[in-house]
Amino acid sequence: MLFLIALFFAFLPLLSLALPLVPRNGVSDDYYNLHCPTNTTKPHASQHEQLLALIAFGNLLYTEQAVAEAYNTYAAVDFINHAPEVPGDGTAIAIATQTPMLKGGSVQIQRQFTGVNLTNTAFGVTYFKGINPVEGVGVIADIWRMQGTCLLEHWDVAEGADYNTTMNPHPYFKR
Repeated sequence: MLFLIALFFAFLPLLSLALPLVPRNGVSDDYYNLHCPTNTTKPHASQHEQLLALIAFGNLLYTEQAVAEAYNTYAAVDFINHAPEVPGDGTAIAIATQTPMLKGGSVQIQRQFTGVNLTNTAFGVTYFKGINPVEGVGVIADIWRMQGTCLLEHWDVAEGADYNTTMNPHPYFKR
């Protein structure tokens, strides 16, 4: 028995290397390093609070087309942006790119939800129909990595919605 206890303590330092590092105060460094707006977001939030923040962001961005207000209120100043149509990271580039994209069009938000993956990383998704006078109808899903109520990292998936060529009787959205 003494041998097992000694063996446990001998391997304890190796076991701790396999465990994830606990960030300061339970907050990922990205909340601070990417400069989340601390006057309008918080680093800890329930899933319900995250959903409310995502809904408010989507309403400002897509419904009211208050692009700058949406990003400046809910997104980290230097958020990571993987969207292929946006030439870089951060709120300044997103605002400059999305303001003209949304002008003259409309958005119909279909679904919004938040949750966590197996590593307890929080994500929020907004699925919507975008209508643009130049580009037509699009089917878009915005995916955000979140820390508390702050949006840290963004991906999107988009395609044109061509109802004439689909074989599915109920494609894209409810009609």
